[in-house]
Amino acid sequence: MFKTELLRKFSKSTWKSRNVLIIGGSMCLLLILRTSMHARTARRMDEHPKTAIKSISLDDINPEAKGCGHWKCFFLSKTNPNRGYQLMRNGDIEHYRKPKPEKKHRDSRTFEIFADRFHFAECVRKEYGINHVVGFPRVAELTEEIVNEMEFSAKALHPSVVKPFLPGKIFVLPVHYSKNVVQFHIPGVYADLEEHMHKYMPVNPEYYDNFIGEMHKLDRVISEKVECLSSDFQGFVYENGMFSLFDVDNCLNPQCTERPPKDDLIVLSTLIKPLQKTLIKLMQLATAVKDEHFPAEQIRYRKLKSNYSTPRDTH
Repeated sequence: MFKTELLRKFSKSTWKSRNVLIIGGSMCLLLILRTSMHARTARRMDEHPKTAIKSISLDDINPEAKGCGHWKCFFLSKTNPNRGYQLMRNGDIEHYRKPKPEKKHRDSRTFEIFADRFHFAECVRKEYGINHVVGFPRVAELTEEIVNEMEFSAKALHPSVVKPFLPGKIFVLPVHYSKNVVQFHIPGVYADLEEHMHKYMPVNPEYYDNFIGEMHKLDRVISEKVECLSSDFQGFVYENGMFSLFDVDNCLNPQCTERPPKDDLIVLSTLIKPLQKTLIKLMQLATAVKDEHFPAEQIRYRKLKSNYSTPRDTH
């Protein structure tokens, strides 16, 4: 019913001018605004000179994929435990996400688009103090030998995907990584995050306050400043409870201080409230874990300023 009522608010002409992708059932509504944002991005590209594309070698990637999304797969470094690589998929796509026939599904996967996303993440870090591990794009030559060595777990890819990568040139995003991080996704399941809390909160007294402060900050910034982060929200939590954005694919404007058009805000508002409820539940989870390990300690909720912590260098 909710989905039907929402769709009725938009006229037929509006739906023709926007490509809105709906994923999920009654428990999950994900609306990703595409066409209008791509058009604005294309106009910005014409206004700025193109950046030189630097190359990168793939000799350092561990061929066992840690995980895959619709557009990228994440691999660790063979030599540096603090380094990872997001490789842009150039092979099969999931069959349940077939592109519209009038638009190739990789038209938007350009160097400029990924560079814009890096600049957006940098803007969020500088303006609002939210860290990120979004990498600046490089180009690499993916050889047939590397493709044949790649390994994917059963849950990393949809069964409909046979070959996620093919030999040829691809874009690569080098990212900061730590073996002690846990990734979480909204909407999602948080068993791994709870396990992470139980492991690190007892040995790191700053974990709880850091985590609560980061969740408060995300709530405030996403609901008031950068609403696009409410769509397909992903991030890392570190062993000290600090947070970093991992993926900002649905934020196409490199300037995080520019508000989206009114029509876009209407759609994004349907995602912000569920995200806020999830952040509250995660804070309650952190409090329950803290109380379990420190039963004699009083619950300490405190309002934290947006500059609660100094942003960590992501380079």
